[in-house]
Amino acid sequence: MIGYTMVGVKDIKKSAAFYDKVLGIMGAKRKMNYDKFVLWNDAADKPSFSICIPYDGDEATVGNGSMIAFPVANEAEVHKVYDCAMENGATDEGAPGMRDGGYYIGYFRDLDGNKLAAYHYDSDEHL
Repeated sequence: MIGYTMVGVKDIKKSAAFYDKVLGIMGAKRKMNYDKFVLWNDAADKPSFSICIPYDGDEATVGNGSMIAFPVANEAEVHKVYDCAMENGATDEGAPGMRDGGYYIGYFRDLDGNKLAAYHYDSDEHL
């Protein structure tokens, strides 16, 4: 249903380097790389993630109530993604752990304040 998601950033090179590391933990690689737009994917049949310098020229802002969550293979990978994000300038929004509903999830904000999460849910097959 979703082709790709996108968040606005202020410094495309700095943010792209951050996401190369964080998304690389999940096996994603850059598939498109332009002056104002970069896109990563880990498989052609899965949604992609991208960053951009806003087209209208205004400053990139954070969506209030917006978040993008990345599914990962297991709880250990939640920690790897979260730890990598923290080591590369992210801010904590909730350390990895079990949450209501049976989700194992870690929350963080990227260099521009966009809220992201890495999660593992044993029962994803019902979604």
